[in-house]
Amino acid sequence: MVLDFPCLADYSVLDINGLFIYCTHGHLEPVKLKMGDILLCGHTHVPAIEDRDGIIYMNPGSVSIPKENSPHSYMILEDCVFTWKDLETLSQYRYKEFPKSK
Repeated sequence: MVLDFPCLADYSVLDINGLFIYCTHGHLEPVKLKMGDILLCGHTHVPAIEDRDGIIYMNPGSVSIPKENSPHSYMILEDCVFTWKDLETLSQYRYKEFPKSK
C-alpha cells in the first residue's frame, strides 16, 4: 500500500438525497453489489463510469498514480452531479447527473 496510515474501514455507504453509494477501495476482493445505486471504487486507478447490471460503477481515477494512460484525475460530487477533472488542466472531461431525489 502507498498510504502511511491505516484505513479505518473497508467500505462506506452514503445516502445522498436517496442516492445510495457504496464506497470502497476495492483491493480486498471483487465487489459484487446487490443493492444500491452506485459502486464507487478506486483500486484500478483508471477513470470509469459504466452500467453493470443496473448498478453504476464509478472510478475517479488517481491523482498520483494514474494507469492505462489516463490523466491525473479526481472526481467531485455536487448537487447529484459527478464530475471527473484532469488535475493538471482542471478541465472537466466526464460527468454523470442523477435525480436530486428518488
